[in-house]
Amino acid sequence: MGTLNIDRYHAAMGDASYKEVTRLHKKSLSEAEATFYVTQRKLSFAPCLGHERLVRFLMDSQIDRPRLRFLEQDRGGLTLFADAIEDMLFVGVVRAVRPGTIVFANEPFADIAGAFGLTQAQEIKFEHAFDLPMTTASIAMQLRMAAGDRWLSDFSLRRDGDVERGVEVATYAFIGGFNDTSNMEAAHRLDIPAVGTEAHYWQQAYIEFMYEPEIDARTGRPKHFEQVAFERWLDANPNGTTLLLDTIDVYMGAVHAALAATSNESRRRAFKGFRVDSGDLAKLGRWCFNFFEANGLHGLMPILTGDLDVEKLKRIVDEFPEAAGFGVGTKLSSEVRAIAGVIFKQCLIEGRPTLKASNTPEKSTLPGRLQLFRGTNAQGNFVGDCIALDDEDVEIQDAVKVERLLLPFWENGYYEAIPSIGKQKAFVEEQRSRFADIHNYPVRLSERLRTLRDELTASMRADDSGWRDVLKVPESLRDELNYNTAR
Repeated sequence: MGTLNIDRYHAAMGDASYKEVTRLHKKSLSEAEATFYVTQRKLSFAPCLGHERLVRFLMDSQIDRPRLRFLEQDRGGLTLFADAIEDMLFVGVVRAVRPGTIVFANEPFADIAGAFGLTQAQEIKFEHAFDLPMTTASIAMQLRMAAGDRWLSDFSLRRDGDVERGVEVATYAFIGGFNDTSNMEAAHRLDIPAVGTEAHYWQQAYIEFMYEPEIDARTGRPKHFEQVAFERWLDANPNGTTLLLDTIDVYMGAVHAALAATSNESRRRAFKGFRVDSGDLAKLGRWCFNFFEANGLHGLMPILTGDLDVEKLKRIVDEFPEAAGFGVGTKLSSEVRAIAGVIFKQCLIEGRPTLKASNTPEKSTLPGRLQLFRGTNAQGNFVGDCIALDDEDVEIQDAVKVERLLLPFWENGYYEAIPSIGKQKAFVEEQRSRFADIHNYPVRLSERLRTLRDELTASMRADDSGWRDVLKVPESLRDELNYNTAR
C-alpha cells in the first residue's frame, strides 16, 4: 500500500486544481496537460541510476483509508485530492535516458507528462528515485577514476543507517566502479563479491597474552599479544587473508605481522595483504610495504582505508603507487559533501512553454518539451552535449553522429526493461572511456532554446499590468524595484 510520499503543497495544489473556480481552456486545471522535466544541479557528472526505484514508486500508488481520512481531515479540507488519488495508478508518460547514462549538471535526464492534478504530485517520487543512486554512483565513479585499476571496496554498511539503504549504496557504488562490498546482504541479493578483513577487536581479544605470554621458539622471548592474535588469524584463514596493522601502532603492527607470518610456512602462504586504517596512509603504507619486502614477504597487497575521499585517494596514488586497493565507507554514503540535488520543474502547460524565472540565476529553469542530444566523433568518442527542444535537428561540432538520449520509459503502467546491475556497470565503464576530458566536457543550450528562455523570461517580467495605478511604492524601495523589473 502506498505511502503519502508527497509534501503538503502537492496535496494543496492538487486539491485546488480540481476546484471549478480554476479553469484553463474550458477545463479544470487538474485536467490540463502538463510536462515536468527532471535534472540534477549539484554534481558535475553522474551515471543516471534509479529507474527501478522510480517504477516501484509509481506502481506503489494506492493509498489506504487511514491516509485518505488524514487528507480529508486536513485543516484545508483536501477532499478533492483524496478522492482523486484513491485506488489510483498513475497513467502518465515518462521519458528517461537509458539506465547508467552519464549525464552532467542541469541536463534533463527524464520528464513526465500527464494531467496536472496528479502529475505534479509525482515530484518526490522522482527525487527519491534518483538522488541517492546518482550521488553514490558519482562518488564511486570519481573514486574509480582516481584509483585507476586499483581495487575498490565498499565499506559503508556501518554508516548507512539501515540494511536496505546499505544494499542500495552497495548496488550503486558497484555500478559506479567499485569491485566488491563488505555488505553480506548486498552480496547475497546481487551477486556482488563480498570482502572483509579482521577488525581491531580481534587483536584486543588476545590481550590476556600480555599477562600470560607465549614464548617464541625462535627468539626465546615472550611473544607480543598482537603477534599471537595475528598467528591465530592466519591459522583460521589458511587460504589467504589480510592483516590489520594499526590497532596499537602501525610500525609495531608490521613487526608483529612479519613475526607471525614467518613463524611457519602455512602462515607465510596465508599472509596475502595488509591494511592500514589510520595516520598518513601513503607514508605508512610505503614503510610497511618496504619492510615486508626486506623480510622476504613479497607481493603483498597494501589496502588503505580511513575516511578516504577523492582528493585523499589521488594523493595516496601519487605518493604510494604500489597501493593495491582502497576501502571507502564514511565518505561514500554518510559524510557526503554534495548530493545530486534532483529537481522536478514544469516546462509545459497545455502545450505552452513555461519556466521558473528565479532571482537566483542558477535556479532558473528551462521551457518547452526538452531533449538531450549527444555527439560522437569518428573515433567513437563523445565530443559534446546540447540541451534543445525536442523537435529540433541539432548539430554538434566535430560529431559525425548525434543521438537523442531521452527515450520512452513508462506509459500507463508499462515500462522498458531495466538492465542488470552488471550490464549497467559495464555501460558506465564503456561510456567513461569515451570522454576525453570528462571534467571539461562541453554542454550547451541550442540557440532556439536559449532564445525561447530569454524571451519568455522577459515577457513574464514585463511591467505592463498598470499595477502602479493601485499600489504605492515607497521612494526608498523604488531603485531596487525598477532595477529588478527592468532586467
